[in-house]
Amino acid sequence: MLYRKVIKEFENWKANENTALLVKGARQVGKTKIIEEFIKSFDNYIEIDFTKDSEALTLLLEVRNYDEFVSRLSLLSQTNIINNSGVLFLDEIQYYYEVRADRISRDPSFREKYIDIVTLSKEIAEKGEFRLIISGSMLGVTIFSINHNPTGYLKEITMYPMDFEEFLLANGVSQRIISEVEDYFNKKESVPETLNEMLLNKFNEYLFVGGYPAAVQAYVNSKNMNQVNGALETIDNWYRQDIIKYAAKEDKIVILEMYSLLASEISKKNKKFIKSHMDVKNFKNIDLTDRFLWLKNAGIAIPTYNVTNAIYPLEISKDNKIIKLFMGDVGLLTSKLFDVEARKKYIIDSSEIDLGAITENAVSQLLVAHGYNSYFQSTKKHGEIDFLIESNMNIVPIEVKSGEPNKKTDLYNHAALNNLLEAHKEIKESWVFGKCNVKRENDVIFTFPLYMVEFVRK
Repeated sequence: MLYRKVIKEFENWKANENTALLVKGARQVGKTKIIEEFIKSFDNYIEIDFTKDSEALTLLLEVRNYDEFVSRLSLLSQTNIINNSGVLFLDEIQYYYEVRADRISRDPSFREKYIDIVTLSKEIAEKGEFRLIISGSMLGVTIFSINHNPTGYLKEITMYPMDFEEFLLANGVSQRIISEVEDYFNKKESVPETLNEMLLNKFNEYLFVGGYPAAVQAYVNSKNMNQVNGALETIDNWYRQDIIKYAAKEDKIVILEMYSLLASEISKKNKKFIKSHMDVKNFKNIDLTDRFLWLKNAGIAIPTYNVTNAIYPLEISKDNKIIKLFMGDVGLLTSKLFDVEARKKYIIDSSEIDLGAITENAVSQLLVAHGYNSYFQSTKKHGEIDFLIESNMNIVPIEVKSGEPNKKTDLYNHAALNNLLEAHKEIKESWVFGKCNVKRENDVIFTFPLYMVEFVRK
């Protein structure tokens, strides 16, 4: 089974928190598999998938209180979890809430008559007779998100596609090597060239495979890009079906068009999402802000907003009208831009093509997975900075370079970054990631190899 770092968060929850656990994330990021592995650490467990178990759905939908809920569980399974060491895992919770919403629409009294699972999670946590884990897809855009906020008794963990460290571990790179390289990053010391070259090549593989567990597993098993492509095509079809199913009726066509345009918009020179490129009737009258948010909440896309001023906190100067919209997974992006034969070729040697936009997508994906809100800055005065993040109340500009550095200096040109630093003397440090080794350019600018973005973590 593929290792996922989120297991440490699960273990910490089990040992230290008196709450129910809600695991969120886009479809196919591996929620169910890792939770199924985790619940085996309990003495007893019950797993219910609401999309597959109609009897469980019927019985648990019409529950009036905690005692009735526990009684219904005994009808569904002979496993006894009411012993202070058992766990109940309810998967695809969004389907439960879809059915509940339908019942309420037909009979408004249903809401008051029968208690829902999230509301019940408070009493489950207080009594402590068993632990509760809830998971599902599309929770950010379904009736679940509209009607329910965490109660204080419900801990949320969001899962993302596999990050680069997880990708390396899956492909046989040892944790000892990864820790050693992270130490080079923290100390800002050069990596031995052979190791640096190997990891740059691995990062190139990550650009074309991505982090969806099904795609990574296909690559690990066979190194066959046809099988990787098959996994990514399945995920792409799921996302299209989810948009059709979950988006509001008036939004379906617009969001589908936005999703279809994502790859081409990302690959354009300025990478901004341009409304006029959409082939939707009367698009000029459409406000895309909520649609961007829908794609973000579904885990399908990552909106990165322009800021007018590189001063903490960045949210104050966020410009909602200028957006870079990256895909939630870089492998899905490259699968849309290149056919299988091209990806077979470029995964070995990508020197013939410009991977700038694709590399930026991977960086955006990793920053979000590691807890950062990423921004960029584009001004006529300074030029464009690829990313800005906040670290300990300081602003850190990040430039991403997919090409080779200057042969003489082994450094990159970055006029926009120089302009920004000249205007903001308070910025203490800035990072340039590229096909290079670790190098200090001056007291403020450091260059790192692309794969070290993995170590930018909160």
